[in-house]
Amino acid sequence: MNEDLNAYKEAYTERFPYHWDEELLLKAYARKIVEQLGQRRNLRVLSLGIGGQRVSRTIREELDVSEYHILEGSEDIIERYCTETSPPSNVVIHHTYFEMADFDAPFDVIEMGFVLEHVDDPGLILRKFRPLLKSNGLLFAAVPNARSLHRLLGHSAGLLQDLYALSQYDLKLGHKRYFDCEMITRLVRDSGYAILETLGLALKPLTTGHLLQLGLDVRIENAFIDVGYEYPDIANGILLLAKPA
Repeated sequence: MNEDLNAYKEAYTERFPYHWDEELLLKAYARKIVEQLGQRRNLRVLSLGIGGQRVSRTIREELDVSEYHILEGSEDIIERYCTETSPPSNVVIHHTYFEMADFDAPFDVIEMGFVLEHVDDPGLILRKFRPLLKSNGLLFAAVPNARSLHRLLGHSAGLLQDLYALSQYDLKLGHKRYFDCEMITRLVRDSGYAILETLGLALKPLTTGHLLQLGLDVRIENAFIDVGYEYPDIANGILLLAKPA
């Protein structure tokens, strides 16, 4: 917990080579959050991390939220967030490591989108926040998929030796591991949750470089999202919707 999280801040800007991937994943993720929660009122929500701001913006603008708490370990990312968004009074940002967070009242929703691949002990994080979720509350947990279609194809072609190996860009994002569908499902269940739904986040059939060269129509990008929900085993990301067991 002595890690300098400011070191990863540049990976959450448009200058990062895989910004397109990140945006497509977060767009798919945020869409499902709204789909699940859009009809609920007076929500008390907790987000683990700010990241690229798309998810927090969606929660603020598209959900009926009475209190929105955000945990973030990077002072620089918090400063950028406050400067760029001027968050309203119902948004409370806590500068702390996830492992050290403490709350008195439980939440209707806890979202940890693309968090568990960053932390030292993902099981500890899941177990820590389970008591902070109401009995009828919802957990959204999303992670990158080691067995994404583009990685499977790269492995078959001999271009990727190990599906679970971290690249230099994973390390720049602060990633510590990859998950596949079976691994993340087992971890969430073993941490005391009942899984309600498993979804894929954005199909990615080719490398980022190849896809960007194609100049894809936004309708194709949306199709990657729409079709991806049905294929969590090979989508670029995996989303689990769960509740306390």
